[in-house]
Amino acid sequence: AKVPSLRVLAKQFNVSTITVRQALQTLEREGHLHCIPGVGVFVRPTIPSRPVVETTTIAFATIEIETAFTSWIARGVEEACQERGWGMHLFNARGDTHVEARNLSRLTRSGLSGAIILPVCDAENLEALVQLKLTGFPFVLVDLSISGLKIDVIASDHVKGARLATEYLLDKGHRRVLMIAQHSTMSSVPARIQGYEQALIDHGIEPLRDWKIWMDNAITCRGGKEGRRWLGGCEAALAALPKFEPPIAILAHNAYSGWGVFEACRRLGLRIPEDVSVISFDDAEFTRALNPPMTIVAQRTGDIGRVAIETLERRMAAGTMDNPQQILIDVDIIERGSVASLNGQ
Repeated sequence: AKVPSLRVLAKQFNVSTITVRQALQTLEREGHLHCIPGVGVFVRPTIPSRPVVETTTIAFATIEIETAFTSWIARGVEEACQERGWGMHLFNARGDTHVEARNLSRLTRSGLSGAIILPVCDAENLEALVQLKLTGFPFVLVDLSISGLKIDVIASDHVKGARLATEYLLDKGHRRVLMIAQHSTMSSVPARIQGYEQALIDHGIEPLRDWKIWMDNAITCRGGKEGRRWLGGCEAALAALPKFEPPIAILAHNAYSGWGVFEACRRLGLRIPEDVSVISFDDAEFTRALNPPMTIVAQRTGDIGRVAIETLERRMAAGTMDNPQQILIDVDIIERGSVASLNGQ
């Protein structure tokens, strides 16, 4: 469990914060506590004995398997397991962060050999991940890194992907390139914004503040529960698009927000790609069914799953989680019909 702040402990025990700090440092030296700068102090858990298993079976834990990207990652992990004769158990929280935290806390008692985890940045889940690491249970994160948690991470090169997508739009003659994203602590969001802004600056274009369109988290969550995952992108685009004179281009943070832009354009009577060009991350199946089919930045989900299993395999063999590494997987631009060329106009 996470230890309360110095002030809370000092008030509770009627001592100074200096005394509390010295006591915590002593407990940390004795191995009872573990401090993560910028995150907090945690009680080091008792490491349970793990049942001996004849076959290697690992967990794939995620907040929600139903999204296109997550399901493709799971498929890549499963294929890599099958190549080794391993089993895979799915821990799906169905969008509930409390269930996700509970699933993570169960891993050390599950009898499984290790885990691949696609995490969410939630306080309860962060604490569960810290506790999991302190037990020495082998696991690897995919897609997202978490500040302060030193663990192996396998992810797409989000900075490069957004930079390539923005450069693709610029090469097509676009000079007003917007980005639609969601306020989030997930590492992929600031990384993609960084790549987007970097490409604009490299081409002598200032990334204006109102070029970033922010989705409302509550609307996005409601859309997910209602089976309308495009809703957050749609509502954000409906509010933003009337402010700009066509033609414009939009980089969408993921395929669902890109789909939302399509829906907003339909409602506003804007044509894709003549009025609004759209490129998004993630090669979800529905991106091919849109009219016109959406140009995308494809993440190599099969490679992510394979490298994650290779990394986990090394961790299980070594019996240590020391010296973690972050491995970035390349991305691909798949050109379809949602981006217009303005060259020559």
